[in-house]
Amino acid sequence: MRKLIIDSIISLDGYFTDPRNNIDWFDFDTGEQEWSIDILRRVDTIVLGRKTYEEFSTFWPTPRPEEVGFDPNLTRQLRETPKIVFSQTLTNASWKPSTVMKENPSKVISQMKQKPGKDIVVLGSGSLVAVFAREGLIDEYWIRIRPIILGAGRPLFPDPNARHPLKLLSSQAFSNGVLGVRDEPIQSS
Repeated sequence: MRKLIIDSIISLDGYFTDPRNNIDWFDFDTGEQEWSIDILRRVDTIVLGRKTYEEFSTFWPTPRPEEVGFDPNLTRQLRETPKIVFSQTLTNASWKPSTVMKENPSKVISQMKQKPGKDIVVLGSGSLVAVFAREGLIDEYWIRIRPIILGAGRPLFPDPNARHPLKLLSSQAFSNGVLGVRDEPIQSS
């Protein structure tokens, strides 16, 4: 069975964007780029929400990633891997290969996980992550914790009543102070 992996970046206090929806506090080092490349090698589908898709589609398909120092392997994988964009408002996706889906994300992902193929990754897309966590669809949490306290913003896991026990699979400290953790849900018996 295919796995659903999330790859998210959060502040020390759990926010994936600041109060103005900015991510200007992200600062990638070479190790983090390798982290992303490792994930992308495992997958054949990238899942994005509309907001993340719109941000990514103005940056990754352009020459700018290499100009600012991103690894060409990372940019190639992001450009070439098929993408599914869940949106009720987008009608098409100019960044190819991308498909816009208006269907229920949980239902689509549940069906995809049953089909043959490599794993599936959700990049950013906090609203989708929250839904998939609530529905118990996430098989691996790859989360990078940035050494910054924002004080406010959009939390990655907004449900204060949700408890999802996790087991640490691995961790990695990066040279820029970021801590990467890879967890999986603990299956209740």
